[in-house]
Amino acid sequence: MMPRFCLVKQEVYQDLYVCPNRAPFADLLFSSMGRVGPYGLIAELGAAFHILKEANTKECRVWEDVLPGKAGDFRRLKTETLDQLPGQEFKQPGSPDPPGKYAVDAASIDWTRYDIVLSINVSIPKEIVRAYPHTLWCYMIGEANLASQRKAKWGYDVTCNQRARGKVARELGVIDFPYTFLGPETLEKTMRDALGRPSADNGIYAEVNACEGRPVTAPPPLYQEHLGDLGHELRYHQQLIRDNLTELYDSRYFVKVGGRSTRGNSIVEAISAGTIVLMDPDEVEHAELLPPPSHVRSIEQARDVIAMLDANPDARAELLMRQRRRLKRFIFDKPLLSLEQCLYYKRHRKKWWQW
Repeated sequence: MMPRFCLVKQEVYQDLYVCPNRAPFADLLFSSMGRVGPYGLIAELGAAFHILKEANTKECRVWEDVLPGKAGDFRRLKTETLDQLPGQEFKQPGSPDPPGKYAVDAASIDWTRYDIVLSINVSIPKEIVRAYPHTLWCYMIGEANLASQRKAKWGYDVTCNQRARGKVARELGVIDFPYTFLGPETLEKTMRDALGRPSADNGIYAEVNACEGRPVTAPPPLYQEHLGDLGHELRYHQQLIRDNLTELYDSRYFVKVGGRSTRGNSIVEAISAGTIVLMDPDEVEHAELLPPPSHVRSIEQARDVIAMLDANPDARAELLMRQRRRLKRFIFDKPLLSLEQCLYYKRHRKKWWQW
């Protein structure tokens, strides 16, 4: 039997969904203040989602250390939307409501309804965690650069490190689990249903970190100069998540040449939306998703690969299938198996090879 999942975040967290529990899948996704996040828990595994009121305990205020100097600003999310905060004016949150509108007290939830609870940052006080010994309690620090703790704290069983190396956890503690947790076709299915049409399958999407300025107002000049005559619309990052995912879904290629190195949440989104990723694997942590034909290290090489794939539909379909197989393995199957085996270990004190 599939475990019963629950995903939670605090009302002061500056990302993800702003909606009531059990909102329709697309409505929940499009309500995000920024990223797609672990949407696969909900769309693929039926997880519940709750926004929790900020509890006045040390562990539930650890986010203040994660984002030093920002506590005063992000506490305003209890009554204001993200774009009303200093320095966030260019953002376009997907919901017109502040996160605090849907926040409930952690003590009001019947946690016996869930086998595995994943908290973004530390949303649930340790007293509650300790009161439910049969539940697997997990947390993920929202800022990836601070996610590599050596052990779980505050009475929780598991801390998720946002990595996806194909490692399967053998016991409680630190596990590989990505921030953007999606199945190989999760976003494609959601967008097709939401838009009521197939992908336009025409476009070259410029990854946001290859673009200048925020908000992005045009594709990079390099892309316009070298890729603009290939017969594809040049697409780029949109601030509103529904608009951005539509651009991604309608593109045939997702290209990153230049800009800073990234963790790779956006390439997970692209592959799940049915868009082929082309980039330098040395510039992304989730390089395990990119088989060799995906590797491009210059704009000229990107142009050559796109021209080759456009002329060979079978090769193009094969490359997308290979990327999706890797996503399924590294982003979905292995992290899910880690959670399931940690749950078994907690309840039976047996490691997976002792089953």
